[in-house]
Amino acid sequence: MNAEKIILDKVEENRQQIIDFVQKIVQIPSLSGEEFEIGQALKKGMEDWGLEDVEVVEKVPKHPNLLARVNGKADGPTLVFNGHMDVIAPGDESQWTYPPYSGAIVDGNLYGRGTVDMKTSTCTMMLASAILKKTNLPLNGNILVTVVCDEEICGDRGILHLLEENKIQGDFGINGEPTNFESVVVAHKGILRAHIHVYGKNAHGSRPYLGHNAIDDMIKVINRIQVLAEQIKKKRHPIIPTGGTIVVATIDGGSAMNMVPDKCTIGVVRRLLPGETREDCIDDYQCILDQLKAEDPEFRGELEVYPQFRPPLDMPTTAPIIQAVQCAHKAVFGEELPMSYKDGGTDASFITEATGMPMPIYGPGDYKKMAALDECIAVEDIVTAVKVYALAAYYGLNGCPQE
Repeated sequence: MNAEKIILDKVEENRQQIIDFVQKIVQIPSLSGEEFEIGQALKKGMEDWGLEDVEVVEKVPKHPNLLARVNGKADGPTLVFNGHMDVIAPGDESQWTYPPYSGAIVDGNLYGRGTVDMKTSTCTMMLASAILKKTNLPLNGNILVTVVCDEEICGDRGILHLLEENKIQGDFGINGEPTNFESVVVAHKGILRAHIHVYGKNAHGSRPYLGHNAIDDMIKVINRIQVLAEQIKKKRHPIIPTGGTIVVATIDGGSAMNMVPDKCTIGVVRRLLPGETREDCIDDYQCILDQLKAEDPEFRGELEVYPQFRPPLDMPTTAPIIQAVQCAHKAVFGEELPMSYKDGGTDASFITEATGMPMPIYGPGDYKKMAALDECIAVEDIVTAVKVYALAAYYGLNGCPQE
């Protein structure tokens, strides 16, 4: 019996337990900053399913990150599975057809916040690792499962803490953010968030000439940002067909209708292509402020950069782990898996930047349902994800089968 059949048969033997486990995890609320309960449940699951060296790593008490292993050939490479346990708030729960933490299974779909982003893939990567261990197939290397908190808010208690503590040691990996099994993502944009503050001088609205209007000056800033946005959207990357973007996302200014405003603040979010850096983005903003100051000595602007920068993701398209994912997909679905890109960011870019390991993104769930009302995933996709992840890990460590 070949390894592929052994793995797929073992998944089928555990079908109901797999579904039950994911359903249980979906039923646990886990907003960013509130991951303690789900962390306990995942830790127990890792232990119950037979994963090794289960470890809780916390920067702040009750904000857990989890590590677990499948130990194969000691001197072989290590494959890193990466997922997160926190979710976006469900919003008005009365608008949901089924309560967001009900874990209701209706017409073949599992409903609940996080089913797509990304409790299903987080669980199924863990379960796939456990299934491989249960098969007793020899592995020419090791598997490290990483489950983090704080991902949705790009905080520093999750993946950044694990990297700072040197807890992620590996050679290649897979991030399970949803791709709906449609492609393997090998590149995505980075994210830089910033506030721009512009300062004026208060005066009564009946005598505006005695003041300096900060909102008027902010209009000039926004106009220059729009020019910059037109420039960066023309840039291209071999995998990403769309250019960079800038969104003026928030604005706050003025204190009363009869007062000249002395301060105005905007929040700007820039999505940058691989090859662009945090410093490039900061320089672009600072250049705008410096130009306006040179044109008007009374102009006073200040840049405040959000501390957590999410870098772009880029990797060689020939990386063997990409081929391993493609081989696993073909074994399960019977079709080729194309490479693609993602506009949004993931923790894969932090890992790749810090360690150099290639980490493509591939996971179950329709990404259009992320953070949506009635977020759900097909139950069959849960089982399928375990199959594909287990095969991808096996092929990543032992090599793809020869056709």
